[in-house]
Amino acid sequence: MALSDSIKIRLREGQALVYAAQAEQRGVGVAAYIRDRLDHADRICEELASLRAAMIDMGETMDEMRDQVTDRPGTPTQETQATSEPSAIEVETLLLLRALSAPQKLQMVTAEIERQGLKPFKIPGPPTRIR
Repeated sequence: MALSDSIKIRLREGQALVYAAQAEQRGVGVAAYIRDRLDHADRICEELASLRAAMIDMGETMDEMRDQVTDRPGTPTQETQATSEPSAIEVETLLLLRALSAPQKLQMVTAEIERQGLKPFKIPGPPTRIR
């Protein structure tokens, strides 16, 4: 890969020493190390932008689905959903899906549920002992 432009930057003394040590640990030069860090940061920014876009799309889809369910006659309201116990199949499905999901996606979905004004399902933890 041919490199084109050279850019000179100033770093704090401590920061320059840390980068130099980390570059040495990896067996690369400081410039290559900083270039790799910038590339990695760019990839993370792109992934975050993609997640944000997916959450916006998911939010709009969830809004549409909630509106469709609310418009149907005979469907339970949020108040009755909050007081009724989930069925065994609902809990089983939820637990299986959570087992397959990455923690980041679970947090994203929980945040969306809360944004919708719903209370997310919490798996009860083990009882705490009082000493």
